[in-house]
Amino acid sequence: MRRGLLVLGISLALLSGASLAHAYTSPGSPTGYVNDFAHVLSTDTQRSLESELAAFNATTSNEIAVAIVPDMDGDYIENYAVQLFKEWGIGTKQKDNGVLLVLAIQEKKMRIEVGYGLEGALPDSIAQRILNDEMTPKLKVGDFDGAVTAGVHAIESATQGEYSAKAAPRISSFL
Repeated sequence: MRRGLLVLGISLALLSGASLAHAYTSPGSPTGYVNDFAHVLSTDTQRSLESELAAFNATTSNEIAVAIVPDMDGDYIENYAVQLFKEWGIGTKQKDNGVLLVLAIQEKKMRIEVGYGLEGALPDSIAQRILNDEMTPKLKVGDFDGAVTAGVHAIESATQGEYSAKAAPRISSFL
């Protein structure tokens, strides 16, 4: 009897450990808006998109981040994107106006994760259209620079008017 319980306990421990092997694994901390952990983008594309996304954030308050990872360590793209979005805290807490574009190179998967504050401007149907129509054709021919740039531009277009950054308050003088 005890031996049966011991075997059952060990079996359960091994099974739970096996399921944890495919849990979310962080790629690391972001260094900016464009994070190419797989090293597939050119330096020029990274610089260009980085300054473009910084300007976009400054004018709209919407934050778009890109994460390109070599692999997801066995995770599903949906879970991976949600966990990374939360870990990096994309968008403002008050407006939840962030967007994460994730590409997993080895698995050949991609996803656009959208904060609740931008779901009206960028619903799942538009996000999927961006992935299918703007990015996939370029990825099929190995054009990572073109695919990510097209994806970012389409996300910017979809979210352009949803929020505006507040202007700095004017300091008024009594004099």
